[in-house]
Amino acid sequence: MNFRRILYARDHGPHHDLEPHEGSLLTFIYDLPYFPPCGIFPPFRLLNQFFALGSCGGGMGPGSEWEPFSITEEEYRALVEALKATSLAEVKPYARYAWRVPEFDASLDHVENYTEWLIAVCQKHGKKGREDASDLGRSV
Repeated sequence: MNFRRILYARDHGPHHDLEPHEGSLLTFIYDLPYFPPCGIFPPFRLLNQFFALGSCGGGMGPGSEWEPFSITEEEYRALVEALKATSLAEVKPYARYAWRVPEFDASLDHVENYTEWLIAVCQKHGKKGREDASDLGRSV
């Protein structure tokens, strides 16, 4: 599928100016700091709540900003398939955080609010996320 192009701004931490950038929906996902939370990809309606925020990260660490948007269910299904089928090596030249393929946890799909889902995901998967981050630090 030809994914829509996303215009966004990214920075690399404190005291950095925002840098305009453009990528496909797939590379955009991998270029967002701290996303997906604890390595778990959100369900459709919660992903759209996240996209509606228009930013993630920032402050003392890297961040990204974009015009709030939403995707269709068809785009979501294609994105999920692409996340599962595309190797990280194909994405790394275009995205800063292509470190691991997201996982899915349907047991949390019933949560209605992105922030509540984020808390639930990190409570359930936080230890694994910290272990993965630690492994990444050793391999860099």
